[in-house]
Amino acid sequence: MEVCIAELRGKQILFALRDGIVFLDEKPQPIKYVTEEEVEKFIDSVTGVSGDDTQGVQALLNARRAAFVVNLLGRAVGDDCVSELTRILDHLHYDVLKYLGNVEEPD
Repeated sequence: MEVCIAELRGKQILFALRDGIVFLDEKPQPIKYVTEEEVEKFIDSVTGVSGDDTQGVQALLNARRAAFVVNLLGRAVGDDCVSELTRILDHLHYDVLKYLGNVEEPD
């Protein structure tokens, strides 16, 4: 099972769980205790969002993705994995804040 957990600079970051091993963009990651059930629940939460491709829909998807990434961070092992998840989370968080009007745009 594979799902997009973020879009960074127009590129999708794909999350996959194969035989109990987590992959981000086809690279195995040391994230413990991820179950198929929780991944399926996450997939349902992002595919269940209906509506067109408006900023509001994207903000909702990014908020749900961010919650999933936060959950993964609590089980990540190693500096590289934590750094990658944190980078993804920062982008998701920024996009949601931007939609909410809590980010000042440069002039």
